[in-house]
Amino acid sequence: MIYCKKILIVFFLSAAIIPTFAQKGVGINTTNLDDGSALQVESTTGTVVIPRMTTAQMEAIDGPLEGAMVFNTTDNSLYLYVNTKWVRNVQLYDTPSVILNKTGGKLTLQESPPLPLPLNNSHILHNVADYFEVSGTGVDQNKNSTIKVLQEGLYLITAGMSTTNLPAGPKKYKLLVFVNGALQSYLTSGNVNLTKRDYWGSSGNSVLLLEANDVVEIKYTLDGNDTITAKFFNIGISKL
Repeated sequence: MIYCKKILIVFFLSAAIIPTFAQKGVGINTTNLDDGSALQVESTTGTVVIPRMTTAQMEAIDGPLEGAMVFNTTDNSLYLYVNTKWVRNVQLYDTPSVILNKTGGKLTLQESPPLPLPLNNSHILHNVADYFEVSGTGVDQNKNSTIKVLQEGLYLITAGMSTTNLPAGPKKYKLLVFVNGALQSYLTSGNVNLTKRDYWGSSGNSVLLLEANDVVEIKYTLDGNDTITAKFFNIGISKL
């Protein structure tokens, strides 16, 4: 009889600490499991914590399932295992994008060949480094306006430029996108005909399907043979 009492005590103690199980899922701190829940946790004082580990530990996991999730303590980011690789889930924080901007400087008037916008990695306002790599420095002018896209996908590319003293007279202008050295798209093109030196600016955008490691360059042409004061230059690329 004493033996039976011990068995009953162990049974009731176990039942008190084991989460609620249902045929359709598991409920913790709840007896009202929703029909659509595989796992349902109710709490007003605690959180759900997924596995936390370093990059080295994460990459050492043997054959994780698609959709697996960890919190990477090396860069304090959430990672998902998608298409057989770990991907930092930056979309939890913002749209993957890079923005370059420069105020002032010089704008060269030249019909051909196209010139790169004078923007490089010293003009970055925002960059999601898992998606974009910006080339060039203040002295490395040959790589101005050059951005490497690190992941394939559909991208929105925008750019603009302006000046406070464009000379009078008719002029043609173009903003162009080159991918891997080849002209891929016109962001904008047109004609301007000022009656006197005055403010002028133009911008445009284009959507392109890009592959991983494609190199994007933004270039312009503006008729003339002079160098004038620029108001601003900018480039933005966002993954859609």
